[in-house]
Amino acid sequence: MKRDKYQSYFALGVTAFCVIVGAIAFFFLLFHAETVYGFLSTLVHILRPIFMGIVLAFLLLPIQRRILRCLIGITPASLLSRSRSVQILSIFSIMLSLIFAAFLIYILLAMVLPQVYLSVVGLINTVPDYIEIVRNSLQSFLEDNPGVQEMIMPYYISAANSLEAWLRTDILPNLESVSSSMLWLKESVLPNVTGVVSNVSAVVVALLLLLKDLLIAIIVSVYLLIRKDIFSAQSKKIVYSLFETSHADFIIEEVRNVYRILSGFVIGKLLDSLIIGIIALVCCNLFRFPHPALLATIIGVTNVIPFFGPFIGAIPCALLILLVSPLQCLYFIIFVFVLQQFDGNILGPKILGDSTGLASFWVLFSIILFGGLFGFAGMVLGVPVFAILYSAIRRLVHRGLRKRKLPTQTEFYVGQTPGLAGQERDGAV
Repeated sequence: MKRDKYQSYFALGVTAFCVIVGAIAFFFLLFHAETVYGFLSTLVHILRPIFMGIVLAFLLLPIQRRILRCLIGITPASLLSRSRSVQILSIFSIMLSLIFAAFLIYILLAMVLPQVYLSVVGLINTVPDYIEIVRNSLQSFLEDNPGVQEMIMPYYISAANSLEAWLRTDILPNLESVSSSMLWLKESVLPNVTGVVSNVSAVVVALLLLLKDLLIAIIVSVYLLIRKDIFSAQSKKIVYSLFETSHADFIIEEVRNVYRILSGFVIGKLLDSLIIGIIALVCCNLFRFPHPALLATIIGVTNVIPFFGPFIGAIPCALLILLVSPLQCLYFIIFVFVLQQFDGNILGPKILGDSTGLASFWVLFSIILFGGLFGFAGMVLGVPVFAILYSAIRRLVHRGLRKRKLPTQTEFYVGQTPGLAGQERDGAV
């Protein structure tokens, strides 16, 4: 009885203490924002290989699970009865998934990089022709306005000559061979980009640090894949120890939903963009568009961005083709439109399904919001992140409506809603 008497005072004191600590922490963050930001930046830099390993494990997990299922399917039941055998198969599946990922990256780079290199060199060689085409078009367009022509053309000619001289003297000679390219990167590009690389040894150290981070990331990903079940069980223990059972069930279910949405979207979108890039490469060669490898690479990479991706990639590609042939540019625009329709209505739904569960408006909203905040990465990851938030809010709203025995169907609330006092629950979804 005496304990219950002072329990309310103890809870009040703990609450007041937490409020005071929170206020002090808030003002500290407010007046020392630069220090906190510097500390967080240093912490992120130190943990960079850990983050890289987490991302790598996230991408490899679906592949590893499929390989493990195949290995279990071909293993005799007598061996599967031993727990040690399953662990060995799991480790073997992780090794195979790493080998498969490395082989896939090697094949893509071996196929794409040489073609893109040749396309870039060919594009630089044809720049003078493009400049002449644009100059003739400007002169034809401005021939009825000689005053405007005399004012604009000198600036255009000066800019065109400077661009051509820069491409001819600085860029093209350094792309002629691998050895000259590496020498150019070492002597010209790296010092200007980094600002701190002053000698060859510093470059070697930077490359070794990068290789060290990649090696640690691979080790971390292997460790995470091996111990994923243990980490999952430990996380559940922590959640159930901190929250009520019903709340813990909700949190765990939401975490599973987060993984389902994020993995389904990211992996599905990467596979979808790879297929679209291959289709674009084949079709660009069939239709004899200029620089087919470069066009296909741009289309495939920008297709990772939902909704706006095909249009972002099509604009520079169409401008490149327009300088060669306006008719081919028209054909290319039609081709991109057909490819986008195929991706949006056939290929995308087959691969992605309803992984996000977002309406078109919310997809557009999330791309604009997160793209404005975080740039390219925000445009790529904005949709799944917003889908996670949308799903959590939707489940919380439905949970509150069910507690009040109210219907959860959106159609019920369209138009004028009658008084809901005492309304019985009407078939929750």
